[in-house]
Amino acid sequence: MVKNVISVIDGEAGSCGKAKVIGEIATDKSINLGASVTNCMPNAGHTFVDENGNATVFRNIPVSSVNPNTELFIGPGSAIDMEVFSNEYEQASKYLGDRKIYVHEMVPLIDERHKQYEKEHIKSGSTFKGCGAVLSEKILRDNRLEFFKTFKNAIVCSNGEWIERLYNHLDNPLEYVMLEGSQGCDLDLNHSGNYPYVTSRNVSTAQLLADSGISPERLLQTIMVIRPFPIRISNVTKSGDVIYTGGYGSGDELMWTQVNLAAMYGCYPCRGDVECFPSHLNIKKLKKIISHCPPIYLKQVFGENYKSKNLDTITLIEALELERLMYKSKGLSEYETKLIELPMVDSDFPPNTIFDQSEQTTVTKMERRIFDLDIRKLKTNCQINTPSSLYLNFFQQLDLDFKGEKGNFEEYYFNRYLREYFSWLERETNVEISALGTGPKNGDRILKRTLVKSIQKR
Repeated sequence: MVKNVISVIDGEAGSCGKAKVIGEIATDKSINLGASVTNCMPNAGHTFVDENGNATVFRNIPVSSVNPNTELFIGPGSAIDMEVFSNEYEQASKYLGDRKIYVHEMVPLIDERHKQYEKEHIKSGSTFKGCGAVLSEKILRDNRLEFFKTFKNAIVCSNGEWIERLYNHLDNPLEYVMLEGSQGCDLDLNHSGNYPYVTSRNVSTAQLLADSGISPERLLQTIMVIRPFPIRISNVTKSGDVIYTGGYGSGDELMWTQVNLAAMYGCYPCRGDVECFPSHLNIKKLKKIISHCPPIYLKQVFGENYKSKNLDTITLIEALELERLMYKSKGLSEYETKLIELPMVDSDFPPNTIFDQSEQTTVTKMERRIFDLDIRKLKTNCQINTPSSLYLNFFQQLDLDFKGEKGNFEEYYFNRYLREYFSWLERETNVEISALGTGPKNGDRILKRTLVKSIQKR
């Protein structure tokens, strides 16, 4: 039997950068990636950014399509929204060429009624893309449900045809097979501990294998992608409604300003840190900032009763966060703060410059919430999935000096704070770090050890 399956999963609450890791493996010319399987739905986007900074968002189509020689499979755990899929297909056409995509016959189609049902019934936060509703109809064998037919070179295969074609790759000792995970372990329906603030199904390597009809005996390794500070989706919807979308275990919710300032000075963020900076907080400045800040951002900081917020009670960190959001609304990710005095970081930039590393979700385009890591949750996810390594993405959020760096671990100097962080993470999870992701582009990483194991045959 050949063990050649690589599973790439998100070890936290999503948006850890699975597509970046999958893309790096797929574009590695030393790795013969024969096939790739997804069981994704349109409630999550996976963004591959090439070396020139060009981004392509994948929903259902495997990210591994960036390798022109990889055969592509969409499994029966998927669901397809045809409008979304046609746009995705067009975006990915530069990678797809005239290749066929083999779609399992049991992939259902998402209709408008599924999205409306979720908007009416889900009150715990959702992308409202109809994924849970369509899955419910599939389980109940609802006779209204339709299944994917064919779209251009995305063709339907019967279960037997699909399995036979996939196992041609699984039985080949010269090829790897990629399992592309979706969502994150801390959104798992059963084992995340976050119900009801979860996604509509289970998230694990075992589930990926089951959805794809692959025996667990075929698994070679699981690469778990994580980030220093986990994220959750916004509490504010596009329409401006405030809906609590869950926390992150015992991890405190942070403000992006805290992460931004800590990364500039190579330290760990905590709420009291900003108080050490000389500040220029006054009511006149606050009024000006608030007047330029869109209401949806004010709700993000103060909640739906933001209009009743007393200016005298606004803290320095809240004011800094409002200032950041004001500049963000103008499209600025580098700005000069008017509220605090900052030590010089880089002589190439004006004094008091802050570099905003905040992110928006791929699907809803709303700003993500960010948290301190609850190490107990990560340990649980490692127990369930037994990863061969941790790929620590967004490493630049721990120290901005490493942004965009490429190379090998031994070539870099890491200060005591970072060395202790690595040791703590590996000790607590009992899993070694294989790479540090330093930016969104393909190849933005510091490699600590070999990422992909050799294929095994027994």
